[in-house]
Amino acid sequence: MIDTILENFIDREVQSKRVALLLSGGVDSISLGIAAQKLGKKVSAYTFHLDGEPSYDSDTAQHVAETFGWDVNVTIVPKTNLKEDFFTLLKKYKCKKKTQFECTHFGLYLYPKIKEKYVMSGVGADNWYGLSKKFRLNFNHPRETFDNERIKKFNEENMGGILQQQMLSENYNKIFVAPYVGKHVEDFFMQYSWEELHQNKTEKYHVRTCYKNEFDKLNKIKTHLNLQLVSKTNIFFENLLKDKEINFKNRIRVMDICRDWSLLNTNTLEEFIN
Repeated sequence: MIDTILENFIDREVQSKRVALLLSGGVDSISLGIAAQKLGKKVSAYTFHLDGEPSYDSDTAQHVAETFGWDVNVTIVPKTNLKEDFFTLLKKYKCKKKTQFECTHFGLYLYPKIKEKYVMSGVGADNWYGLSKKFRLNFNHPRETFDNERIKKFNEENMGGILQQQMLSENYNKIFVAPYVGKHVEDFFMQYSWEELHQNKTEKYHVRTCYKNEFDKLNKIKTHLNLQLVSKTNIFFENLLKDKEINFKNRIRVMDICRDWSLLNTNTLEEFIN
């Protein structure tokens, strides 16, 4: 079962009694904390919200941590440094796409607070289930299409912005651990069809079933959540549209601003910033 796979992976890869967990309000990160705790590890949960805007993720993360007796650290991400942060994400962390900027931004403030050597994340898990809107509408059937698209997603160069999370970890002398990514979980998930992965209309059925006793202690937990949407980071980033230096082509969408900057060569980029 998936619990054994996750626990074996964490036991092998996390060579410490203490582990940091990037905890959201979703099933994936919660399951990793449960798995680590079952191995006797001390779990420290880290979550965040924008200044003045507590979110479902941050509220649920605190509830989960309190339920299971995990230490919890809530990072309040300031709204005053967006321009500087944008250029940091662009230059230092090689962000190109809008989602990469938005889903890496919190890490600039959260990672400096992490005390543990190993940092666990549930990145990638949603792709095994095909939970994105585009996936649900176009690729759930037939089975061959479902399987091909899942593998295609995991073959992307920077699936889920995982490279930025690895860079953040390395920058702060941490070891990034992503138990839902790799061959060890691929073999498990690829044996199931869409219907089998969502038995009884329950998303992430197998994980919830394996850790049923633990999830029963919690309030209803949502399954598929986009970090940048739940935290309203996507709305916050719309302030970039007002900055004439960053929005030098007068774009009306943040994704176009991100694309404009990612296409600049190194010399031009330095000239703009300096």
